[in-house]
Amino acid sequence: MRRLSAFQGLVKPWRLVALALAILTVAAAAADVSWTWAAALALCAALIGMPLTRPVGPRMRSRLSSDSPLARLAAASHLGAAATWLVLGALGVAAIRDGERDLLAGAVVIVGALATAATSVATRPATRGDLRLSTTAKASAKSLPWALASLSLSKTAAIAALALWPGVLARSLAAASALLLIVGGVLVAQRLAGRASQRDRVLADIGTLDIDFCIYQSGPAGSSYQLKMWLPWLEASGLNYVVIAREEPLFTELSEIVDKPVIYAGSLRAVDDVLAHSGGTVVYVNNAATNTHAVRRYQLNHIQILHGDSEKASSRNPMSAMYDELWVAGQAAVDRYADFGVMIPEEKFRIVGRPQVAGIEGPRDGSEPFTALYAPTWNGFFGDADYSSLRFGTQIVQALLDEGCTVLFREHPYSAKSAELREYIAQIQALLEADRASTGRQHRWGPELFAELDLVGSFNASDVAVTDISAVPNDYLFSGKPLAMMEMQPDIMIEMEGRPSLASAVYRANPETDIPSWIAELVADRTLAEARVEARKYYLGDLPRDGYDGVFVTALQESVREHAFKGELDTEV
Repeated sequence: MRRLSAFQGLVKPWRLVALALAILTVAAAAADVSWTWAAALALCAALIGMPLTRPVGPRMRSRLSSDSPLARLAAASHLGAAATWLVLGALGVAAIRDGERDLLAGAVVIVGALATAATSVATRPATRGDLRLSTTAKASAKSLPWALASLSLSKTAAIAALALWPGVLARSLAAASALLLIVGGVLVAQRLAGRASQRDRVLADIGTLDIDFCIYQSGPAGSSYQLKMWLPWLEASGLNYVVIAREEPLFTELSEIVDKPVIYAGSLRAVDDVLAHSGGTVVYVNNAATNTHAVRRYQLNHIQILHGDSEKASSRNPMSAMYDELWVAGQAAVDRYADFGVMIPEEKFRIVGRPQVAGIEGPRDGSEPFTALYAPTWNGFFGDADYSSLRFGTQIVQALLDEGCTVLFREHPYSAKSAELREYIAQIQALLEADRASTGRQHRWGPELFAELDLVGSFNASDVAVTDISAVPNDYLFSGKPLAMMEMQPDIMIEMEGRPSLASAVYRANPETDIPSWIAELVADRTLAEARVEARKYYLGDLPRDGYDGVFVTALQESVREHAFKGELDTEV
């Protein structure tokens, strides 16, 4: 099911429409039917009209200055290439067959082919630059939409000219196609010729920044939340920093949420150039493979803070050993590595608490309707990282409803990447909607919930929570409120004699458990209050509530000051 879901994600509906129209046009041209021109013009309309209905995607949004119709056309200029190649060839052959050879028709085919090839070249990573700065990126992109839109219209005009060939209108379209190719080609050539000087200008701008430390992040579209959760405390440090993003979609997302400069570093060379101005400290929020590109700069101090603490494999990744420091919430994070055979010197760890939980409140006074939060995780990139209970979600939510709970349903942001999980989410939402209609209980889910409450707000609005193996249960411990976990993977939760553990502080279930009885235990909460107190200290640090989040801020200030670096980076390793 997951493989099918991944395949479906690669098939864009509008690309299928363009390809279907192209195949229809080729078949019509081969059969020499009278409506060939109509099929070709329908393809032209699709190549121009359909991109205008789609917003500029994250990758191209980092290179274009707006979401205007011109920008939308430019962003999709390189798409539909297969359909264009097919139709240009078929119509070109049709225009010069039957002994009526016309060199001009052949020239139109060449113009359309050049325009199609030029759009692919202009959007290729190797030709679009490897270094951009968020504060100047829009200014440097002024000519790009005109260049790409001109090339896109050139290839479309070439198709229309061949479809109507011969005639005055066809030749006019051919002339327009050639003119647009020249305009677009000149603009692209100018950009390519000025790429080196543009890069030098970006480096000069970076050199003027007063940088105390860098944040380095790599990840797919949608992963900006990993840094977003740390921003209030990075800002509270009063230190100057820049964010290095390795992918264009991530660069776009981070530029929209971070007030500090964000730098797109698309190559190893770009990373080295930026780190030369790093201030001496590099902070990481995940264990992306490309983190090694920065960690190899041994003169700098590399700190891994991750974006959550949980029993997932990501919280005990052997890659963590390569950093100079591992900042963790509590002793549980230190022990977890050794428990799973990942041996890291203890002096690398620093317990700083988890500042994100500082706003989590304790148990409510009971004057409001009893509310349960269901916050399942997603299914991961690989099968061994599938901790999601969503396939049992309707049973869990129904059990909560049977216990009289008002439900807050908050799925992981990545759940939308899976067609299977989207279906489970829709079923849960339908169940909640039906119960709200029949009972009047004000359940909340989807955009309504996400717009009104962040994760901490959802914690504070609940009396109990049901979740999976993720960072959510660890954070929820700070509230002291009852918590239940569904363990979808066996042997993940470790219990050791004399050590507080999450396993001993939550109401646990697995796929074989009777769900209604498990939820009833949670709501009654007769046994685990004291265990939760001890687990809170173990997982979130034995730190006072007052000033809890200041521990991280102080640690960052001290570490950056201690590792300030001035000098040349060794680029031989």
